[in-house]
Amino acid sequence: MDVCSVMRWPRSHALLWIVLVGFSSARDAGAQYRATQWTAESGLPQNSVRGIVQTPDGYIWLATLNGIARFDGIRFTVFNKSNTPGITSNRFTSMVPGDGGDLWLASEDNNLIRFHQGRFDLLNEAAGIRPHSVSAVTTDHRGGIWALADEHSYKWNPAKQRFERESYSDDSLHFIPLWWVGTGFWAQRDHQLICLAHGRLEKYTLPSSLKPEQIRGVAIGGDGMVWVGTHDGRLGRLVGGQYIVQRGEIVTDFVNQTRRNWRVHISQNFARSLFFPSGDSEHGIPYNVLLRDSDDNMWVGSEGEGLFRIQQQSIRTLTSSQGLASDNVYPVMRARNGDIWVGSWPAGISLIRNGQVIRAFTQKDGLPGLVTALAEDKNSTLWIGSHNGVRVLANGHFSTPAGLPKDLPAAQVIFETKEGAKLFGTSNGMYVLDGANSHWMTTRTGLAADDVRVIISDHKGDLWIGGYGGLTRLHGGEITKWTEGQGLPSNNIRSIMEDASGEIWVGTYDGGIGWLRDGKWVDFSQDQGLFDNGAFQMLEDKKGFFWISSNSGIYRVRRSELEDVADGRRTRVISVAYGRADGMVSVECNGGLWPAGATDDQGVMWFPTQKGVAVIDPAVVRAASTPPRVKIESSYVEHNLQPETSQVVLRPGQTNLEVNYTALTYFKPEQTSFRYMLEGVDNDWQEVGSRRTAYYTHLPPGQYKFLVSAHNSDGVESVDSATMMITVVPPFYRRPWFIALLVAAILVAIRIAWTFRVRQLRKEQKAQQAFSRELIASQENERRRIAAELHDSLGQRLIVISNLALFLLRRKGKQHSEADKVETLEEISAEASHALEETRAISYALRPFQLDRLGLTKAIHALGKTIARASEIEITTDLENIDKVFPEELRINFFRIVQEALNNIVKHSGATRGSVTVRCTKTQVTLSISDNGKGLSSEPRTIVSGPGGFGMTGMRERAMLLRGKMQIKSEVNGGTTLIIDFPIGVEQANERSHSSAAG
Repeated sequence: MDVCSVMRWPRSHALLWIVLVGFSSARDAGAQYRATQWTAESGLPQNSVRGIVQTPDGYIWLATLNGIARFDGIRFTVFNKSNTPGITSNRFTSMVPGDGGDLWLASEDNNLIRFHQGRFDLLNEAAGIRPHSVSAVTTDHRGGIWALADEHSYKWNPAKQRFERESYSDDSLHFIPLWWVGTGFWAQRDHQLICLAHGRLEKYTLPSSLKPEQIRGVAIGGDGMVWVGTHDGRLGRLVGGQYIVQRGEIVTDFVNQTRRNWRVHISQNFARSLFFPSGDSEHGIPYNVLLRDSDDNMWVGSEGEGLFRIQQQSIRTLTSSQGLASDNVYPVMRARNGDIWVGSWPAGISLIRNGQVIRAFTQKDGLPGLVTALAEDKNSTLWIGSHNGVRVLANGHFSTPAGLPKDLPAAQVIFETKEGAKLFGTSNGMYVLDGANSHWMTTRTGLAADDVRVIISDHKGDLWIGGYGGLTRLHGGEITKWTEGQGLPSNNIRSIMEDASGEIWVGTYDGGIGWLRDGKWVDFSQDQGLFDNGAFQMLEDKKGFFWISSNSGIYRVRRSELEDVADGRRTRVISVAYGRADGMVSVECNGGLWPAGATDDQGVMWFPTQKGVAVIDPAVVRAASTPPRVKIESSYVEHNLQPETSQVVLRPGQTNLEVNYTALTYFKPEQTSFRYMLEGVDNDWQEVGSRRTAYYTHLPPGQYKFLVSAHNSDGVESVDSATMMITVVPPFYRRPWFIALLVAAILVAIRIAWTFRVRQLRKEQKAQQAFSRELIASQENERRRIAAELHDSLGQRLIVISNLALFLLRRKGKQHSEADKVETLEEISAEASHALEETRAISYALRPFQLDRLGLTKAIHALGKTIARASEIEITTDLENIDKVFPEELRINFFRIVQEALNNIVKHSGATRGSVTVRCTKTQVTLSISDNGKGLSSEPRTIVSGPGGFGMTGMRERAMLLRGKMQIKSEVNGGTTLIIDFPIGVEQANERSHSSAAG
């Protein structure tokens, strides 16, 4: 019989060709396979795949009739005429691999395009061939490349980097492509068929019965078998000069040591289909090309149906098609003799022996529907719980056991103790069937839950009872119970397992799993790496793996990794999930009815699902042992694609960076987990699960190194991390030259400010010196005035008094009359009174006596009245109490300011009215003195030190002593207002408040 084989090129060139050879292997006779399909709806450019190649870097490349796609198992990256220079047509007819990861592509516009070192280049005369002349391209297992151009065979010369016409391809031969794409060319001369197939040139003699003009196509397999089709619809083999016609569809075996029982169908028009065992039947895929990748997956490129990946299934599913009573399976139990019993809905139990269903019992046999529990007693009698009561199966007959309550709810678990008592877990508690000692146990009698779902016994004989409400342990007569409050991961207990070390684990419906370790619970959930938070059943294999069922499928974790997480040696466990791609008809497992799965004598595990029982043999489950190859595919700055993947630069104003990466593994690629780190930003690796994009925003200026690594589905880590250098260019104002310039500018500014301040201080010092000179001069003038007044006025009056007194004392001359004496004394008295008044005036000019006797407020009131009487100017005063505001030694300054201002009104303003107002708050005193006079010729807004009269200077200096700020507001013929704000401290404000309150 003719057969088909697949060749896999060395150096990771994974192009596979179907050929006709003999069958040679009996390995994996019962293996089942499943195909995963990708079409244009899932990212493939187009559904006709004309070439598949795996390049040395691990990518799968696909040639289609709408562009080239690079595939990492998850995402397609498409290269076509619109986005890639060098591509002249989106329709590619074939693709073969070359050395060093090169791709050679023939397009429908008869061009040959080479993908070399990341670029697509159109080959032309410089490469030895004419554009729009190439109709096919082929290769051999050593990477040699041949092109069919202008009906002649050309071979690529790597040393010269050009094609050279083969010597056998003379002008008398006109080659055309072999029928199966990428396999080679053929021509005919007389009664000879000349073929270049897979790099080998062969000549075949045509029989006299086969006229050359009758041939419509030729195909050659990898084994050298020549197939010839004729225009009259015949298809035959060319063997030893004989043309052996094949009638109808040709079926051959597919040769591969790991693909036993695969077959290839060849139609009369050369169309091929690959058939492989899948479930209960063979699944067929029409195809153009095949590829066996480095992970031992088979890739199929079809004509019109897209891309397929065929993987060996790790799970075998038994359904009603294999004889189960029904598909919706709940309890699964291993009997002592090694048989597997399966209970299902809507009715029935099934007996499985040696992996095959040998008997099914249904309602016709007397078994109620909706089987809820299975158990075997010490007499090997099968106990069956259902929604219609409990039955026992003995000697092939069903019966109803005695002693059970008539209203017993559906038994969700049945268990026999070592003493022989039967325990029935129900939604209303646990019924103990023990003859005269039969009784109920509920939460009222110590159970953690009334809704009992699972019962097991450990190696010490303790009973563990779980359900929806918590977990209970019966140790002799002692009851211990746990709920979420005592550390359980969830109160909804669905499974209990004693591991090989004798420790207890619980599985929950929604909280993951829990481990009772040294009397305390250690919880594990999706946060610690579990595939799902459901754990309906947990089974341990011989290698220390836990196999766990859930609503999302079956997953596997290593016990040692759970222990490492518990001890803090790692943060997450590796979960390997199994689902439809692994052979499950339904990923939704069933649980909550016991037992929810079992392990047979060979270590094969049986799990109930919505559609049959899933059977897993851990010993033969395929594992992904090859480390994934991590690649950084692209980066985007402000959503713009960057040209390099080894480095990226962010310019000033660019704040958003996106890095896309992948891991090249094709066995469960969706379960690959990633972690990345940006050195200089991240302190540790960031675990990001299956996410294949990293985002960074507002990175500070500097140099960074981005690293990403991956774990495959079995936890094997990539050997090397992929890296990218990231440069964030600082804006000009953060660059060294600008900072240096800024520092210099600041220093210059400080120098200018210092110089200005020094000049200002010197100016103020000169003003102060001028004021001091004026003050000294004023003091000298005041001394002269006082001396003059004392001499000219007070002194003269004292002389007069002295003379008058002497006049009275004279004895010589005429005797004074009494009238003369009285007149003289009156003159002395008058002179003395005038002298007294002048003395008081001089004293008042030096310091008003009212200031000490009456206080500052009343002294100013008196001053206003005095000036009003002396000047005939109406002076009004509106003063708040400020007696305690200023220190005693400084009050004279406030008084003198008011005095000088009023004197200025009298002397210079020409006013008829004036006013003095004092307002006081907690923080300042405001003095306002105004008149309605002729105003000032200029309008200074703020009074500062400078030249001027001593009166104004005196007020300014006295205000400075009181830390006051003085302003003058004046308009011509509009009067003048003097305003001074004096700040006061808290102590003065409090003292004023106390003084006001006391008053």
